[in-house]
Amino acid sequence: MIRLDDYQRSSSELAEFITSTWRKSYEGKMTFPLWSAEYFEWQLRWKNPHFRRNLIAIYDDSRLVATLLGSEYSFRCGNEILPGSIWSWMTIDPAYRGQGFAKLLNEERIRRLKDRHIDLVVSYRYFGSKNSLAERPHRNSGDNTAKFHNKVGFWVRVLNPQGVWDWSLSSAAAWGARLTSPWAPLPKLGKEENYIRKATPDDIPQCLELIHEKTNSLPLAIHWDQETLSNQLLGSPLSTTLVYEREEKIEGFINFHLLTSFSKCEGQMGLLDVMSTQRLSSRKSLYLMYAAMQEMLNQGAIVALKLRSGDEDLLLMLRSYFAPRAPESHLVMQWIGEEREVPKNAKTHLLWR
Repeated sequence: MIRLDDYQRSSSELAEFITSTWRKSYEGKMTFPLWSAEYFEWQLRWKNPHFRRNLIAIYDDSRLVATLLGSEYSFRCGNEILPGSIWSWMTIDPAYRGQGFAKLLNEERIRRLKDRHIDLVVSYRYFGSKNSLAERPHRNSGDNTAKFHNKVGFWVRVLNPQGVWDWSLSSAAAWGARLTSPWAPLPKLGKEENYIRKATPDDIPQCLELIHEKTNSLPLAIHWDQETLSNQLLGSPLSTTLVYEREEKIEGFINFHLLTSFSKCEGQMGLLDVMSTQRLSSRKSLYLMYAAMQEMLNQGAIVALKLRSGDEDLLLMLRSYFAPRAPESHLVMQWIGEEREVPKNAKTHLLWR
């Protein structure tokens, strides 16, 4: 018997279901993430029962056959702060596709969010491969609340050229990594190393002030608070945050996490999530970026990535040898409450999930 319900099992079983399903669909065809139990516990705030309503599952009797997962954030849209959420991980067992489960999951999501007066859903649809099962604008589910807002890509910086060569399914990307190998080595930090360290819980108030200063003027941005920023910066061993501190004052920070991705084999990606360097000189911000990339490399990353959403320092990205990659995803905005105007291609501060 088919039923919709909250996801009711462990994080490890969830990761196994999603990862094994994605492997069946994509292995040997395209690059895809390998989601872990630790990742879901961190991003879905697993220990807080309030957020279990954002974990929607379909069961066939006791068999898990589909999921749709989200995490709640407030968003600043213009001068207004709205309750919102970021959703991803729609996964349907291949044996159950073509039965309208995607529509069922979306309708249940809308119902739950309406009940909690959450206004906005942010999500992404990957179109970088013909093998992607993600929804497309020309063949959507008939849900007129989901707006394909614009296309987004990544900044890419090779950290380990040989690692990318061994990992990538794309011969062009593999050769590109080889050709950029002269720029891959990271310089020594010198005296700047004295001012760069890993963040602690005591740093959160200053980091919160910095990120608000950076994002409050953007047309659309996650509006971080003490709890959500603390979880993002310090809430998991997967996440690393470096701060630049002088005279007991934090002048900037960079946060990233590691995500395993499968192409020809497994490879570690370092994803830059939250950065605030506007109070730093160009030299200081560059060395903070070098320190972050060195930490990624120390943890086994072969590539550093940053969502190209307009919240990044363009000069910093170019000086640290990031290259802009062509868009491969649609940013989708789904207004559950009253729709607000966000200009096409507006600068935003969001997370890629």
